[in-house]
Amino acid sequence: MRFRTKILLLFSVTAILTNAISVGMMYELSKRFVFEEYREKVLSIASTVGALLDGDVHEKLRARVDESSPEYKQQSDLLRRARDANRRENSYIKYLFTIFRAPSDPGVFVIGVDPEEGLEDSARLGDVYNVRNTRRIPMDRPAVDEDFSVDRRGEWLAADAPLKNSAGRVVGAVRAEFSADRVGQKLRPVLLSGLAALFLATALSVASAYLLSSNVSRPTQDLKQTIEDIGHGNFDARMAEDGYGVEFTAVARTVNRMAAELKDRDLVKSAFSRYVSRQIMESVVSSGAPPVLTGDRRRITVLFSDIMGFSTLAESMAPEAVVALLNEYFERMVDIIFRNGGTLDKFLGDGIMVTFGSPNEDPLQEEHAINCAIEMQRELRTLDRKWEAEGRPQLRIGVGVNSGLAIVGNIGSSRRMEYTAMGDTVNLAARLESATRSLGVDIVVAEDTYNAVASVFPARDLGTITVKGRRDLTRVYGISVEG
Repeated sequence: MRFRTKILLLFSVTAILTNAISVGMMYELSKRFVFEEYREKVLSIASTVGALLDGDVHEKLRARVDESSPEYKQQSDLLRRARDANRRENSYIKYLFTIFRAPSDPGVFVIGVDPEEGLEDSARLGDVYNVRNTRRIPMDRPAVDEDFSVDRRGEWLAADAPLKNSAGRVVGAVRAEFSADRVGQKLRPVLLSGLAALFLATALSVASAYLLSSNVSRPTQDLKQTIEDIGHGNFDARMAEDGYGVEFTAVARTVNRMAAELKDRDLVKSAFSRYVSRQIMESVVSSGAPPVLTGDRRRITVLFSDIMGFSTLAESMAPEAVVALLNEYFERMVDIIFRNGGTLDKFLGDGIMVTFGSPNEDPLQEEHAINCAIEMQRELRTLDRKWEAEGRPQLRIGVGVNSGLAIVGNIGSSRRMEYTAMGDTVNLAARLESATRSLGVDIVVAEDTYNAVASVFPARDLGTITVKGRRDLTRVYGISVEG
């Protein structure tokens, strides 16, 4: 069976590649042949017309006023007749005109006689000519492009032939331009024939492959479906391990073992996400390495929230009611924290510690933190109305926010660690949360935080306060929840 599979693959790939290479080579050879044929034609036309034009007459046509002269009309008519005579199916000349070097700058070419009738395509005597191709126009000998040049109007093949006066001096050049569209038209039958041959060969190869592989199609489809189910998160998907050949039985066992291991890992990841912040979990998973005990110094914004008088309230409630109340409260608050890009550092009984700007950088961390605090207060009011209707107690929280440098990283031991922030910035945020009770406001922020968002959130200057553990006075602001 394995031998037949190898023969099948070898037959199909060899047939398709051989025909594709043959068609490609045939097309490229035909393209080069047609291209060279057109190069010869356009060069021959330019040279022939160059010999027919009167160089002495052309030498006198230099100013725009000469366009009204009989000599200009004579040269223009001759060019037009030559152009029209070469607008045939197998050699279609799009433009045929003369050019000469500008008297003031020999490096610049200007239009001589242009027989075009349409305003869009015609040029005036003395107009600067923008050369389509990058090759140098020799003027003293016939020359043709080595390849197509491209501009906004399409692809072009151009040839030049010298225009000489009776003394044999070069006074200009005849330029013939051929559109590449005609090359494509001539090659289209060749390309279509090659594609038809390739399609026929491919169809025969596929038909043969189908007949040879019919007895292995079912396990292949089962394998595909099982892997798709696993990819969509269904880790209970399994392949049948009987009824296949030796190879597919081994594959089925491997896939089933992989699905079982992925299920175990998903359960661990799901449980892990309930004990640490989403950002921390994503950081650990994406790092591809186990976490290590380390910390770095960075600017963060820290938010502390705490339920006022919760200890007294809990004494009057059954433990089950306390847990239910806290769970509903934390469910709403955590959604708001994550929605504003915060990292849930830890629960402190009925309190919450949140950081912004870690582990991921956040240039708008102060704005996100204060917006989070406002949404928490508003969401609590919604909960209070719901609890009041249910006959349950209502809560009030205080929120403190501070910004500054802190040590952020994995703290603990090699056996048990947690991602957290430490330092004076964190301590001050906790003290500000405690100060909400004495100041009579719901949200208190430090001066560093307020300065970053002064133009965004309305606030009231609460003056300076003394904070435990700090010698200097701390200026604080109260954020309006209604704003």
